[in-house]
Amino acid sequence: MNRLISEISSDVLIQGFGLHEDERKVFIGKVGGQEIQLLPDFHNLDLDAKELKILFLGLAEASHQFRPGDVLMTGSDDLLDRAFQVMDDIEQRCIVVTLSPDQDSTHLYFSNETLEPLVQEWKQRKVSFLCLWMVAPQELEGQAKLVTILRKIILKDS
Repeated sequence: MNRLISEISSDVLIQGFGLHEDERKVFIGKVGGQEIQLLPDFHNLDLDAKELKILFLGLAEASHQFRPGDVLMTGSDDLLDRAFQVMDDIEQRCIVVTLSPDQDSTHLYFSNETLEPLVQEWKQRKVSFLCLWMVAPQELEGQAKLVTILRKIILKDS
């Protein structure tokens, strides 16, 4: 089951993934046979669920390291490999980042104090996860592009 958590508008995700509200008031759907569930936050995340994949979408500010339209990403090796393939296919500039300043000198540091402890726990528990941020997106166009990228990553598993 894919669990989607996002900083971008849930309306964009509901439309982009064709999600519908179930009896528990949770948005769910399928992408290429893969179940997806939109969670409002990190609090109800069951890390012991079978075949769990955590997908996070967010937005980032432009800086001297990151330019508008870049996609920043961090994740488990399986989903990062899939993301690289998708980014190559659509010729999207992407940058692997680390959320811990002194962790890996081959990756650029991206400060996200809310997500950093969660990512460390996911790595420790060997959970499959992918975090994507678009740098200074052009309103809904950039958010829609993130949804398209994520759809392609999910479909690579089908």
